[in-house]
Amino acid sequence: MLAKSVSVVIPTYNGLSLLAKNLPPLLAALAGHAASVEIIVVDDAGNDDTPVFLREHFPNVTVIVNASNLGFAKSVNKGIFASRHEIVLALNNDVTVTVDLLAKALNWFHDPLVFSVTPNMVDQRHGKSQAITRLKPGICWFNALHLQPSDLGDLQGEIPLFFASGGASFYDREKLILLGGFDPIYHPFYVEDLDLSYRAWKAGWKCLMEPGTIVYHETSSTIGSLHKKRKIKFIGDRNRTLFLWLNITDVSMITRYFLFLPFSLLYDLVAFRKYKFLGFFSAMAYLPRIMELRTKRKKLFKVRDRDVLMTIGLSGPPRGK
Repeated sequence: MLAKSVSVVIPTYNGLSLLAKNLPPLLAALAGHAASVEIIVVDDAGNDDTPVFLREHFPNVTVIVNASNLGFAKSVNKGIFASRHEIVLALNNDVTVTVDLLAKALNWFHDPLVFSVTPNMVDQRHGKSQAITRLKPGICWFNALHLQPSDLGDLQGEIPLFFASGGASFYDREKLILLGGFDPIYHPFYVEDLDLSYRAWKAGWKCLMEPGTIVYHETSSTIGSLHKKRKIKFIGDRNRTLFLWLNITDVSMITRYFLFLPFSLLYDLVAFRKYKFLGFFSAMAYLPRIMELRTKRKKLFKVRDRDVLMTIGLSGPPRGK
């Protein structure tokens, strides 16, 4: 089978030192690939002279410079829509790749239903995988269940993921463009990749993991250095609420959500979980946009929520067929 061409898209904000560290191993991994490759760096209006540095030290890298700070979704989308190749690798500037980055991951894309493939993304500090996310039952909806490769047993065959991490995942560009890329409603960060993958599942496509390919991630090295913890927590809780309102169309699940919602909010108050409580009410300001987006998204939805959730696992680590 012919090798797939690859565009690597890296959004960055004041990440010169990270790019200096992580571009050389990326270039080494791309060298000798049988099909065309390109690297696109989108500088999100930083002030550390990243564009000058790249043009001097990595002249083959395409540099796009935002006139103002746009955040993750709009920045990575710029790179995606400027890309030219079959597969897009969205890559954070704080991810270090290994030399076997391409072969195993790209093989999955010969299946026309595959939307994304995520390597085994390992937290450098703790040695834990960040790539395997499933779901377990919660009060109003479901909670994330983070697993390790050892939890899966046999690592052969398809490993479905709740979502492909936007920090290091390969995407079928044609499908990615059809979905419109990452949704900027989640500005400035978090949940964009979860939302994108869930839309792909509901469109009838698959988000898989390739355990044989490892990349290393410096957890929140950019976001954590630029924003206070309470702001990060608040935005995350708000965006998780937006995700539910945008994507869940199963009537029984919507009924369950609103039935248990008052009890969930009351618990948040009693338990002093103020960020989740405030995040919920902050999300209400987005209702007009949400209704518009829901109408647009439904046109691509082919799979019921309950069927998607059965595939990605509600209470354990089921495997794909």
